[in-house]
This record gives sequence, structure tokens and C-alpha cells, in this order.
Amino acid sequence: MPTYEYQCTACKHSFSAIQTMSEHEKGKVACPKCKSKKVKQQISLFTAKTSRKS
Repeated sequence: MPTYEYQCTACKHSFSAIQTMSEHEKGKVACPKCKSKKVKQQISLFTAKTSRKS
């Protein structure tokens, strides 16, 4: 499952959330610190795992 990076616009807390694609599309993410739903997704890096050696 993908990991998404967010920042709360209310308290400025940055956090990660592991969500399925369908959960992410619903956009119901709350800050774990202040419980505000005013969060903004941040740009984050990703890595791809493959079963073969490169």
C-alpha cells in the first residue's frame, strides 16, 4: 500500500498515512495530533521494488 505524506494546516504537524488507493481518493484524512481535517498532501519520494535483480 502507498504511503502518503501530509501536513496539517491548522497545527503545522507533518505526518505519514498508509492508505489504499480507494481510501486516498475519498480524501478523509485527519491530523493525528489535533484531529483537524484541514490537511494538505505533500510531495514525497517513492521507491519501486521488483522481484528481479537489475
